[in-house]
Amino acid sequence: MKILMPILLALVTTVASAAQWRTDPLTPLDQRYMEERRQELNSLVQISMGRSFGHGRDSDLRLIQDILDRKLVKPDETAQLQAMGIIMGEHLRRENGLRWVIYSDAKGRSRALEVPAKDEFLFPVTQISSRVRVGAEVDVQAIYQRLEQEIKRIKKKIIVR
Repeated sequence: MKILMPILLALVTTVASAAQWRTDPLTPLDQRYMEERRQELNSLVQISMGRSFGHGRDSDLRLIQDILDRKLVKPDETAQLQAMGIIMGEHLRRENGLRWVIYSDAKGRSRALEVPAKDEFLFPVTQISSRVRVGAEVDVQAIYQRLEQEIKRIKKKIIVR
């Protein structure tokens, strides 16, 4: 089983046994947390830019890029940076038939997108925040495209158990 995790600018694949990780459905608290982060970010862009999220994937990805380019969110504002990842992840989920889960391992608990029946996961919530935190340039469209390519690769793969 492979687990996909973001490390700076690349997706890194790690092999783990089932005993090392587990998944659970999102709790109502997780769902509320994700919705509140999206609403907070949307309020910020409405006030700062007179725009809002919810006008389609391409519009939302451009808006995230504009927020980053204008430095409206600082590197230490992790919750708002992760809200950008939640918005990006929600588009990935809808367009690719994925589902949000809580992924738990020795490092902790994360919100992840599961590719059903493949035991593989993507972590879009931290894709942007991890890059901004280290001062790296962020190309939101490129991140999204890499994640979509990875989803296609995973879906094509045959699982042998």
